[in-house]
Amino acid sequence: MKIDSFAHVLPTRYRGRVFEVLEARGDQSATDYAWMLGNDPTLQSLEARFQLMDEVGSDYRQVLVMAHTSVEGEDAEVAAELAAIGNEDLSQLVTDHPDRFVGWVAQVALQDGDRALASVEKAITEQGALGVQVFTRTQERPLDHPDFEPFFALMADLDRPIWIHPNRTIASEDFMGESESRFGLYSRTGWPTDTTNTLARLVYAGYLERWPDLKVIGHHSAGTLPMVAGRLKNLPYGHEATKVAARLKHSPMEYFKRYYADTANFGNPAALRAAMEFFGPDHVLFGTDFGFSTAFAPNTVDDVEIVVTDQSVKRAVYEGNARRVLRLDERKPELIDRAPDSASATR
Repeated sequence: MKIDSFAHVLPTRYRGRVFEVLEARGDQSATDYAWMLGNDPTLQSLEARFQLMDEVGSDYRQVLVMAHTSVEGEDAEVAAELAAIGNEDLSQLVTDHPDRFVGWVAQVALQDGDRALASVEKAITEQGALGVQVFTRTQERPLDHPDFEPFFALMADLDRPIWIHPNRTIASEDFMGESESRFGLYSRTGWPTDTTNTLARLVYAGYLERWPDLKVIGHHSAGTLPMVAGRLKNLPYGHEATKVAARLKHSPMEYFKRYYADTANFGNPAALRAAMEFFGPDHVLFGTDFGFSTAFAPNTVDDVEIVVTDQSVKRAVYEGNARRVLRLDERKPELIDRAPDSASATR
């Protein structure tokens, strides 16, 4: 079985509310989001999604993750409302199509303080979420901001994974003095950089020392982390070096290798090869970034087939690691293993 641990979706009700919020801003946000979210019909159409899933393989299942939207940028009340609607929609999709979807990942409005923590606990313990997706910044605060420490403590206590997705925007210039990013580089190169910076800062902030069993999944093979690991293997320098050294009992690399990575590299086996070598076969989960291009899932399968030749390792990447890390078998294994029925594409 192939379990896609990073498959994006945009439910109709949630999308409608998001665009009401975006249009109320009175700027280009709604137009920009509509373009970004409209490139691939599988993001919003279940019929198109199921057709492509069948093309990928009859053994292909998905963990649903909300498409990158504006929860992290809104005020607390609006963000909490969006997160609640999104979580209800994702839960319902999995309930309605257990032969296609093996689970879902909750959203959270981190800016909502203690209420956000309560919503996380509800999503996981009552609604059945496998974990939580967060973004590299929330209202311009990075994930290692002290305000967010209680969230990481809760996730460690619940023993549920955190999916980290980058969210740099076009307003993040490529070079100082420019007004915005050019050529779409804010996402093409900026997102992997933001992911890497976030993972590094969580290590240096001592989060993986304080919560050694914390499970964090870095999107797109954890950004550039496997490629720049040589630059990160020693303690950082600068005015914070002494504080970092006092926090960490082990070398930085020991913490970095505790992270998990997905396989979503869009037809780039070199990146997957680097991730497999750096994190090891037990810390790489099959994930395609499904929903933003119909080529992503087939290309990701091709990458795995090229890079991973050992059959036992291939089974771990495609399925075993997801079952273990996401605790899938605590749901109903007979549903996870069930093949799609002939009517599923029209329901």
